[in-house]
Amino acid sequence: MLIAPGDPWEGYARTIVEVVRAGGRNLVVRAAPRGEVGAWPWVRPGPVHVLTAWDPGGERPGEEENRRRHAALEADLRHLAGQQWPAFGVDPVTGHREEGVAVCGVPTAEVVLLGGRYRQDAVFVWTPGEWTILACTGGRRMPFGWSLEPPEPDG
Repeated sequence: MLIAPGDPWEGYARTIVEVVRAGGRNLVVRAAPRGEVGAWPWVRPGPVHVLTAWDPGGERPGEEENRRRHAALEADLRHLAGQQWPAFGVDPVTGHREEGVAVCGVPTAEVVLLGGRYRQDAVFVWTPGEWTILACTGGRRMPFGWSLEPPEPDG
C-alpha cells in the first residue's frame, strides 16, 4: 500500500523501533516489504504491540508532560500486560523520537482502545508474519513485512 506524501503515516512507516530487553540484546525492528520477515526473536508467537502516549496527534506538549503521560500509560499497562519492555521509536528522516512501551499478552482491541484513550493515531502490531500500523480510530490498517537490524557486538 502506497502512502501519499504528507500523510502522517509516512513517518510511521519509516519509524525504527528499539525494544529494550533486560538481560538480552535489544531488538531494533523496522518495516520491510510485505512478505519479508526476519527470524522471530520472541519465545511466544505474539503479537507484540508497541504504543506510546507521547505527542498525540499534532500536539507537542514537551518532555515533562510527555513523561507524565508515559508513566500513566505504563501504569495502565501493568494491569493488562503479561510482559512489557521500554521501546523507542525514531523517524530517521525527521529525527522525531518518542518513548513508548512494547507489550505482549494484551488483546489487540484493548491496545487500540488504550492508544485511543491517549489520543494516539496508531499503534504497531508485530507478529511473526507482519509489522502492522493499526489506527486507534477508523480502522485504517497498513501491513508490512519486518526486519531486525543486526545486534551491536558486545564490547
